Amino acid sequence: MIGAALSAAAVRDPEEARRRFDREFSAQIFALKRHDCPKMIVRTLEKKRPQVIARAGGMIPSGSKRVSFLPIIPSNRLSVREQLSMVKNGNIPGCTRLDTAYITNLELVPEEEYFIFSIEDGTKTLGWTPIFGEKVFKAQPNRRGLSVPEIISLCRHTDVISRQNIDAILSKLKDKVPFLWLVEREPRLCADKMTTSDPRWGIPSCNSVVI
Repeated sequence: MIGAALSAAAVRDPEEARRRFDREFSAQIFALKRHDCPKMIVRTLEKKRPQVIARAGGMIPSGSKRVSFLPIIPSNRLSVREQLSMVKNGNIPGCTRLDTAYITNLELVPEEEYFIFSIEDGTKTLGWTPIFGEKVFKAQPNRRGLSVPEIISLCRHTDVISRQNIDAILSKLKDKVPFLWLVEREPRLCADKMTTSDPRWGIPSCNSVVI
């Protein structure tokens, strides 16, 4: 499984950690290719391999179960709908009925493909309302919530959506928060109020550093 925790031995051995990160990077690139991601996007991400592995090596918290890093495709490079088609539950691709043209981000994100680091998949925030999650992460200068393309990447490279629904609190659709969940086994991007909570809903987050 991509993003599994590094072993204690790997944490103590920088070279073993580097090899592990290199394998993880290759697996993510292979997954993008398997989903027919445009070659120019894949090439741009591949060029970041040395920086990503070096940065990930400096972010290994002992015993962490966080995903080390994830490749992100901004919506100006590949539309949200196109990216959702790469999120699959078995053979069922993701979709949305939202007008994605109205989705905005609360913070600036790179316009070119990039990587995020130290991703918590929302397990620790199950039952939180989006408005509460925003307040918590604003008080943590080194962490933030995820945007729509970022939760799409999380669902593309891990099995999180099979376990829980996830909010993209860095994005907004007018006065609502976009989220990904399974509707009759279909991964679907929807939106709901900032005050909505459910024990099956989590709010993923990442380190504030991007490459």
